[in-house]
Amino acid sequence: MKHISIILLTALLLTVAGCKKEMEFHNDTHLANIATSDCLMKTDALAAKDMKLDSIAVTFTDGTLSVTHHNMLLDCGSGDNIVTTMQLMGDTVMVTENVGNQGQVDCLCLYNHSFQIVEPPLGLFTLVIMEECYYLGNLQQRIVYQHQFYL
Repeated sequence: MKHISIILLTALLLTVAGCKKEMEFHNDTHLANIATSDCLMKTDALAAKDMKLDSIAVTFTDGTLSVTHHNMLLDCGSGDNIVTTMQLMGDTVMVTENVGNQGQVDCLCLYNHSFQIVEPPLGLFTLVIMEECYYLGNLQQRIVYQHQFYL
């Protein structure tokens, strides 16, 4: 009987130790301090397809994820009109950077773009950042960042 109790206790401890913490969203999770540079460089879509110039830097300080997207590729002249939205979907935080302009834009620009996610979810979650822009009337979508975090 003592042997069975030890086996059951060991199995229980292994089960508890192997559990992942469920993601916990705060009601106050939101975007803040959104900023975009002027156009750093103009290009056309054909040239842009081969460019891998963008990079993402993420830091976590005082309950806030700070994100900087260097060399974000969007429509020319859209620096003041860039819309950044966030959706919380299951265990994913989806941030979309787009212009909202569906016109016949014939060039693209590189921008530096930054934002903060205040009160991000606690636990294991995936941060996905997607660019959306229109080039010659066609929607171009590209996932530029996907990374798991455990806070």
